[in-house]
Amino acid sequence: MTVTSHEDTAPHSTPWAAGGWHARSRAAMRRLALPALGFTCGLAAAGPLLGGGLRAGQAGAQAGAIAPPIGAMEAALAEAAAATERAEALVRRIEQAETLRGPRGDRFIAAALLLQAAVATPRPWLREYQALASLAPPGALPAPLAEMLLSHAARGLPTNAELRERYAALMPQLLARAPRDEDVFGRTLAAVRSTAAGIGLAAPPSPSNQEQAIAGVAQQLRRGNLAAAVADASALDAALQPLLAGWLAQASARLAVEQAIHETLLRALLAPGQPA
Repeated sequence: MTVTSHEDTAPHSTPWAAGGWHARSRAAMRRLALPALGFTCGLAAAGPLLGGGLRAGQAGAQAGAIAPPIGAMEAALAEAAAATERAEALVRRIEQAETLRGPRGDRFIAAALLLQAAVATPRPWLREYQALASLAPPGALPAPLAEMLLSHAARGLPTNAELRERYAALMPQLLARAPRDEDVFGRTLAAVRSTAAGIGLAAPPSPSNQEQAIAGVAQQLRRGNLAAAVADASALDAALQPLLAGWLAQASARLAVEQAIHETLLRALLAPGQPA
């Protein structure tokens, strides 16, 4: 009888079984680790994308927060530019005022007064105008005023006394052509009464509205009010305007020249900041 010992009956696969268990354990761990590793890699790959999305959201929020300060800054820059322009304009006016207050400004005012005296005479005053233009500081003699003065400097203009005399010479023609608010019979009767009044047999007929207006122009000239005389003469009947055209042109030119000199003196004498 063959006796089998315990050692012989014990399985010889124990060492193998232990090694197989370890192998199976490592395989199981790999099977568990691979999904975890895949999840981790997925998070690592999505991290930049998520971070970029977060940063984009933060950038949008920051842009929204920065937009109001940028608008306020633009408004402040625009206001600063406008203030700079006003300051530069003020500096130019101050420099002009200083020029007018200096020796050159005094000479310019003296030249303007000399021109004013020359314009009051019927002679040409080109030299006086040239002296005024040569002494004018920047901005003291604007182009419209200079052109007005120069246009009449070489010939001169009739004086107020000469204009009054020339209108008096026109009055008989104006009165003869003045329309009357009467019919043929009324005009005939007025002519008869005028003839009778000339020899003292009747009272003179009452003047018509146009005759009174013609006499009113002469009265304004005697008072020295040339502007009112020109306005009244311009309002006379249209039938009288051809006779008055030359006289009105000369009188209006004198008014314009006198006003130009007056404006020039005011611009030179008024303090800065006051309207000329």
